[in-house]
Amino acid sequence: MITCKQVSNALSKENYKDMPFVRRFFLRLHVSLCLFCGKFNKQVMESQHMCSCYKEHEDTLASHRPKMDELKKEALSKLIQSQIK
Repeated sequence: MITCKQVSNALSKENYKDMPFVRRFFLRLHVSLCLFCGKFNKQVMESQHMCSCYKEHEDTLASHRPKMDELKKEALSKLIQSQIK
């Protein structure tokens, strides 16, 4: 039987999508049935899935992102540098 701590450790150290099917199955089963860690670990799994989907489509989305004017970039960079000091 898998414990809540093992589920949390596995999700924090490994990407859910890259895990073997059997491991993913038992993690999902535990998260679905467990009253203690279900909601948190379900959110972790969903966040990992969302991030991996974004990463897969990042190149396609890049052309649709708004571009920042070079002068504004420079001003923002100077502002950030002044806040760091």
